Amino acid sequence: MENLVNIGTIVGTHHLRGSVKINSIFENIELIQNERVLLEKNDKKRLLVVKNVKRLNDKKVILDFEGIDNVDSAKELNGYKVKIRRDLLPEKNEDNFYIKDLFGLEVFFENKKIGEIVDVMETAAHNILIIEDIDTEKEIMVPLIDEFVTKIDFPNGKIEVALIDGMRE
Repeated sequence: MENLVNIGTIVGTHHLRGSVKINSIFENIELIQNERVLLEKNDKKRLLVVKNVKRLNDKKVILDFEGIDNVDSAKELNGYKVKIRRDLLPEKNEDNFYIKDLFGLEVFFENKKIGEIVDVMETAAHNILIIEDIDTEKEIMVPLIDEFVTKIDFPNGKIEVALIDGMRE
């Protein structure tokens, strides 16, 4: 499962035909059309094929899945994380990337994996990485500045951070 990347979370339904709404900043979301995705929530997992993708805005996307054709089936998917194969992500390097390309990278602190980037909050001062802690499933917020982000390794899909006391609690 290490070669999977979380690209968003299902937050609700859309219309009565079984479409779901997801929060996702994954820039190339159209790449998942006709692809299998893993839906995961707690210990539950479902493998579904994406029939249709429609972006509503920078953070919201509508997905249609094969076999999900009514609002009741779609409601059962609320809260599931949508994961795709890492090989579907476009190639990037450290000098040429958009902030949204950081989405899904594994995060390491002192050579230990602590989580994965699930969102990027854009602020006036600087961007903030939102990292889902693999131990507590809580969010860790890390400013995207050189003092905290020490290395971005796109080929290996990882990022190294330096945390200070209180950031991971």
